[in-house]
Amino acid sequence: MHKIRWDDLQYVLAVAAHGSLSAAARALGVNHATVLRRIVAFEEAIGMALFERPPGGYRIRAEMREVLAAIEAMGRTADRLERVIPTIGKGLEGAVRLTTTDSVADLILPRVLGDLARLHPKLSVDLVVSNRHVDMALPEAEITLRPANTLPEGLIGQRICTIGFRVYAHPDYLATHPGADPQDHLWLAASQPLTRSAVGQWQDRRVGSAVHMSASSFVTLARLAEAGLGIAMLPSFVARSSTVLMQASQFPDTLETGLWVAAHPDLMETGRVAAMVRFLAEAVAAEAELLA
Repeated sequence: MHKIRWDDLQYVLAVAAHGSLSAAARALGVNHATVLRRIVAFEEAIGMALFERPPGGYRIRAEMREVLAAIEAMGRTADRLERVIPTIGKGLEGAVRLTTTDSVADLILPRVLGDLARLHPKLSVDLVVSNRHVDMALPEAEITLRPANTLPEGLIGQRICTIGFRVYAHPDYLATHPGADPQDHLWLAASQPLTRSAVGQWQDRRVGSAVHMSASSFVTLARLAEAGLGIAMLPSFVARSSTVLMQASQFPDTLETGLWVAAHPDLMETGRVAAMVRFLAEAVAAEAELLA
């Protein structure tokens, strides 16, 4: 296999994301021919076709999804590198308390906090993991990183990106429950405090009384679904962390919510907190494609 030109990867990712050469070209600000040339060059370098070319678009070949996942991971690493370099030498010191949900803490923050620890070894982070509302006026947290449609009153911050939700289950469960009527399924439902979210409202409309099990954690619901115990509306980034869960095609419902980083206005006057909020906003934004 010839040596891969890493600058071809942005073209591969753009075509995979947009589904056509012309849409990828518009997103990258280049012409159609440039995108085609880079895709052909990459496929020649790896010695196999990455895309199927049906009429009207490009689609990643099923057997090449693992290759695409590796390329996406490399893209996130490159984004982190671009983010990290400007902060070198601008160290933060002291301690900061950060609250977030268990799914964000488990699947997003290890990479982000790893970068933070390498850049700012004198900064101590106390991570408060909870899916309930945290009163930011109390000393239990200084910064919050959590999903919401709008920023709670009394906080200032930034909407970083969008979290997408879809319905997922184990393939064996879907094989034995092919119907599209929600009442014919064993639903794994979000319980308090998650019932106040968009997922909770969707459950009220679509699931009703067909709840088989419930949990106050999307991570736990994903583990129950992996065990074949039912079907659940999950954050897509949580479901994609599983090696077995698949989207339930009979339920094409999609939900979205924002992911915010915020602090109390008084704390934002503190240089340490303000700098941490900026770092988290930039770092998590690099994971936007994973979260969407």
